[in-house]
Amino acid sequence: MTVSPAAQPSSGGVSPRLPMVEMVEHLLAGLSGARLVLDTPDAAATRERRERVASQVRNHLLPRLRQVSAPVIVVLGGPTGAGKSTLVNSVLGDDVSAAGVLRPTTKEPILVAHPKDAELLADHPVLGLARLVEHERVTRGVAILDAPDLDSVSDANRALAGELVELADLWVFVTTGSRYGDAVPWTRLTEADERGVSLAVVLNRVDPAALVAVRGDLFGRMNEHGFGNVPYFVIADVGPHEGVLPTGRVAEFAGWLEVLGRGAQSRSIIARTVRGAWPALRQDVLAVAGALEVQRRTHLSLTNEIGAATAGVGRRARDDVRAGAIGYGAPTTTWLAAATSGGPLAALANPPRGAFEHWRARRSAQARAAALAALRRTCDQAARDLLTDAAGRGARAIRDALVGTGPGEQVLGRLRRGGTEREARMRTLLTEWTAQVDGRARDLVSRSETLPPASVADLVAVAAVGLDGPRRAVGRYLGDAGLDVVDELRGELAEWAEATVRAEAEAYLEALDSLDVDDPSAATSLRLRASELKGFA
Repeated sequence: MTVSPAAQPSSGGVSPRLPMVEMVEHLLAGLSGARLVLDTPDAAATRERRERVASQVRNHLLPRLRQVSAPVIVVLGGPTGAGKSTLVNSVLGDDVSAAGVLRPTTKEPILVAHPKDAELLADHPVLGLARLVEHERVTRGVAILDAPDLDSVSDANRALAGELVELADLWVFVTTGSRYGDAVPWTRLTEADERGVSLAVVLNRVDPAALVAVRGDLFGRMNEHGFGNVPYFVIADVGPHEGVLPTGRVAEFAGWLEVLGRGAQSRSIIARTVRGAWPALRQDVLAVAGALEVQRRTHLSLTNEIGAATAGVGRRARDDVRAGAIGYGAPTTTWLAAATSGGPLAALANPPRGAFEHWRARRSAQARAAALAALRRTCDQAARDLLTDAAGRGARAIRDALVGTGPGEQVLGRLRRGGTEREARMRTLLTEWTAQVDGRARDLVSRSETLPPASVADLVAVAAVGLDGPRRAVGRYLGDAGLDVVDELRGELAEWAEATVRAEAEAYLEALDSLDVDDPSAATSLRLRASELKGFA
């Protein structure tokens, strides 16, 4: 008996069937690349399905297509305490796989093969999962794999057991008279059968007194699940013992394995398993492709929901600015206080009459300019407050649209925290607004003989946000051209207000994009691969 490492390089092997191999390689690449990152209702189940199918393709179909002369891989799998390791040892007449009583009973998967078959397995992925043991008593053309328990207390062992079943050419379900009714193995058997895996059943450690009843009940269950024609073996319980079972107890099963190793029989099992895999594989691939399309539709829906959430708030902000809402509150109060009789802005509210009023207006020019500048600052702050509030309402509307759904919560989880982007947008907007007002006001300076250039700009600015008194003053001092500029500026500010609210969506869209949802071509590619499988299914 020779023990070799879990993986060895090899230059041996027969020529692969290139067209089919390439098709399956493309299929595996498509499955492996399908991330399904959005937590849609079907995503978790489809990710699990994708992993299972990719494992089947990677660990069984591709190796089998590339190396058709490799031995049949017979996986012995079943529940804890079924005696799988003892059965392997008894078939070989040697302790090659450690049998235990403490759970998990099979801690390390063992693959036993004839030394002359070892080279044919050298590049097989199974050697990344199980330790290869070379043994002369193994029938050539057959490799026996002692797998961990399907119901192992170890999560890793349970997952490994499932993965090893995926690479089986033949799965021998080993159970006992007390464990054959467990639900988990029957579920796995049904799934394996649907994927085309060849099956056999060993009823081990059966009390001779209960043999007839147990065998009859097990036959009924097998027929119920469609396994009536599956090879079936019964090994009677020998009571407490150590080491291998008597040769006669396992002779029928060992003889059957020997028959499997014969060229025609092993090739038949391989062909049946590979051929049987195509229909289920095609359905699995189509299911993953469908889930990818759901991912894209969900991505589009999220994009639309994020945009739509800000639309109403943005329109309201635009309409508020057009209605002069920025001028409500502090700007109006400041204007009224400064424009009353004797105030620094009284001359703007009520044009001076007579020599005395004109003289007083000239003397208050400096105070008027300062009051206009202060009023403009008040209006700028009011504009900032209104736009910031609108942007905040837009952000809350987006969050309300996203909260409570898996994909929406993912977007919220990716969102960068803090209001620095909003603050930066506000600074940029108000800076551009100031420059826009000042630039347009310069064209109006020549129309006023009494207002200095800075005051012209300040008057236009406070009129543009919606103060009626300053707007009338623009009409008196700057004429219709001034009123046109005020109206145009207010319209532009209204559009900017709407754009500012809509800009709140950018951070959420960036968060959505950072999830890196699968490209639409991923589903198309898998559907193409499924259509190629149709010729084999």
